Amino acid sequence: MKRINNVLNIKIMSFLLLLAGVTAESCSNTEASTQNIEEKGIPVNVTKLRQEKLSIPMHVSGNISASKESRLSFKTGGIIESIFVDEGDQVKKGQVLAKLDLKEIQEQVNQAIVGLEKAQRDYNRAYSLYQDTVATLEQLQNAKSALDVAMANLNIAKYNLKHSTIKAPMNGVILKKFFEEDEIVGIGIPIFYFASSEDAWQLVVGISDKDIVKLKIGDKAKIKTDAWPDRFLDCIVSKIANAPGQTTGLYEIELSIENPKVKLKHGFFAKGEIYPSELNECLSLPIDAVQEGIGNLVQFYSVSEDGRHAIKQEINIIAIYDDKVYIKSNKLDDKMLVIVEKQKELKHLDEIRIIDHNLLAIKN
Repeated sequence: MKRINNVLNIKIMSFLLLLAGVTAESCSNTEASTQNIEEKGIPVNVTKLRQEKLSIPMHVSGNISASKESRLSFKTGGIIESIFVDEGDQVKKGQVLAKLDLKEIQEQVNQAIVGLEKAQRDYNRAYSLYQDTVATLEQLQNAKSALDVAMANLNIAKYNLKHSTIKAPMNGVILKKFFEEDEIVGIGIPIFYFASSEDAWQLVVGISDKDIVKLKIGDKAKIKTDAWPDRFLDCIVSKIANAPGQTTGLYEIELSIENPKVKLKHGFFAKGEIYPSELNECLSLPIDAVQEGIGNLVQFYSVSEDGRHAIKQEINIIAIYDDKVYIKSNKLDDKMLVIVEKQKELKHLDEIRIIDHNLLAIKN
């Protein structure tokens, strides 16, 4: 009887041990299954879109020029005897650039001198006769008028002689030469197109009618040149045209370059952005959130309403600054969560797992 009880106890103990093992294995499988469920999906970090006010930049390009440019000409007509400079030459103030054939003009001066000498003698004679009461007052006055006319003719001849030579009005550069030696030119016909190198530099660009209304005198701008690609030049809007150009239909804007610390030359190509003082409501997202982009069209992933899936988004941006991408505020929900990493691993509607659940709580 005692032996039977021992056998029975052994069987009961074996059953209990077996049951405990099965229970433990079942619990272990349940925990593992639960853990797999909880960790299902690609782990991602997310952030919220931010509401901001931004001065939407206007992209412009053009060629730099001197603020002061002029056309240089002779004050009298004649044959060009000599031209001493060519296009692109740097010149100093007072430097002789060109002169006319002075033979005819010098003869005019000589003729005026002879005429003045004769008028002076006539006046002296009339004065003596008037003193002796031989000549009348009218005759004396006529002689004086003739003397004045002769003096004026000499001054005109000397003026023409002086201005039959073109001199540089200031330090600068010859941008264009319109005539060659031995050609005949008329009074005031431009011979050179000249730009000063002493004054400020400017960039003249064309702006459309929808953008011109957003600009004001004094608005800021930044440009850079191909010659100095790593240097940004600060500018301000100094002049806004009141009417569009007849050929382009665009409004000309002058950007004055403020204190350039690099050497500029006329004709340097430059491009940059004007920042209107008018601010626009927009949304921003980190540039790390952008998966790829072509032009202004970029792709990124947002989080679905249930917080468990990646939603592929495409949208046109309005600007990129530093580490942010800006879009119009009416294009997306400002409460949208944006995925900021592992975009390369994601596809549309992939299951995800948000690492920071506090952001999901904010969204909901």
